[in-house]
Amino acid sequence: MAPSKGERFTDRLEQLEEENLEQYALKSRSRRVQLGPRLFREGKVGARLEYRTEYHRDRDRIVWSKSFKRLQNKTQVFPHYVEDHYKRRLTHSLEVTQIATTVARALRINEVATEAIARGHDLGHTPFGHAGEEALNEILKDKCKDHNIDPAKCPVPIFGFDHCVHAIEVVSRIEQEYGHETGHGGLNLTFDVRDGILKHMFDRNPDPEKPLSTVSGAVKPQEYRVFGDNKGSLEAQCVYFADKLAYLLGDIEDGLRSDILRCPDIRKEDFYDALQDYYAKYRKKASKIELVSKDSFPGFRSKVLTVLILDCIDNALANLRRHAFPTVQDVLSHRKRIVWVGDRLAKAIRDFYDKWVVRHMFVHNDVVACAFKAKNIVRDLFDAYYGNERLINEHYRQHCKEAYKDVCKSDSDPVFRLILVRNYVAGMTDSYATQQHARLFMSSERISV
Repeated sequence: MAPSKGERFTDRLEQLEEENLEQYALKSRSRRVQLGPRLFREGKVGARLEYRTEYHRDRDRIVWSKSFKRLQNKTQVFPHYVEDHYKRRLTHSLEVTQIATTVARALRINEVATEAIARGHDLGHTPFGHAGEEALNEILKDKCKDHNIDPAKCPVPIFGFDHCVHAIEVVSRIEQEYGHETGHGGLNLTFDVRDGILKHMFDRNPDPEKPLSTVSGAVKPQEYRVFGDNKGSLEAQCVYFADKLAYLLGDIEDGLRSDILRCPDIRKEDFYDALQDYYAKYRKKASKIELVSKDSFPGFRSKVLTVLILDCIDNALANLRRHAFPTVQDVLSHRKRIVWVGDRLAKAIRDFYDKWVVRHMFVHNDVVACAFKAKNIVRDLFDAYYGNERLINEHYRQHCKEAYKDVCKSDSDPVFRLILVRNYVAGMTDSYATQQHARLFMSSERISV
């Protein structure tokens, strides 16, 4: 059968990638030949790419997924019941996409692959942001010890929790919408997008209390070894940078809105001075970055984005000229991060964030109270479902059993029960978790079902 008009259009899109992108960029056609298309073979309809490359399809599958929809009601620092204007995961993901694709465009690498990674990077987040994540990490670590589960022998990560790792579970097993094409769970994304989603995790020193919080820890389970412990493609590194920049500015905005951070505190830091110097350099005119009140934050944010994005691009281009990577594989074999800001801004950001966000804002009594409440909700729900899995609806239980049938031979296996409850609780939005907690633990004449 002759190719359709849409298939011929796709061929042209792939050819344009080969012609216009740098040699170290992800390219649909060559990566499909090197790696194979996807985890599972798809039916005839799904195999026909029309008007889209492989990365377009990944992006679209993520956007239409249930997990992406739920990001609108998953929060970061302040939970859903505090105020509508605090940062939520969906808006954060859109901000990350905007920043990451801007950098990718400037570096002449694959903008669509970058967009797909950015859209999907937070699909593994729990309700209540990092508080929910920490609660699940503590629970799973303790449960694995109780059951003598050996991390080295478990093919999937169950000996702790990190949202970067759990996002791979979401797109590889938990989502259900493409079973009609593959006979398997998950979104059946390309390797490059799955790898990029995993590699957006922060560069940390190994912490035995958070075994999955580093790339080296995350790739220990059998299924995850394929990803390797590198920094990821350049497209993945654009998302890493964009994620850090978006949550830096998001946390500052939330801190100012809540009056936990104050403008004079920010103005006296080297971070503020460095931004001024770089803004003068990039704009070459008598103009300053100013933050005099909460109302001036949008203008401040706009100029900070300008400075940090331009410095990241300049620094990345200098690194790329220095190393002259001939292929994507050479990028993946390199052990240092390529897409990041220069040393002065990197240190200024790190010092500011540690001082004013980690050691001031995150320990403020209002934030601690929100985190305390969130952790207790997550722990209570986990204990309830773990003690009686029939509290979870039968359809979800059956899907989980099918999705993990190669890992757990029986639904009485303690590993299966941990996976089931972990997936169910981690997938909840703030509002649904709060509702279910009230349903199970609050005395009421009526029970919402």
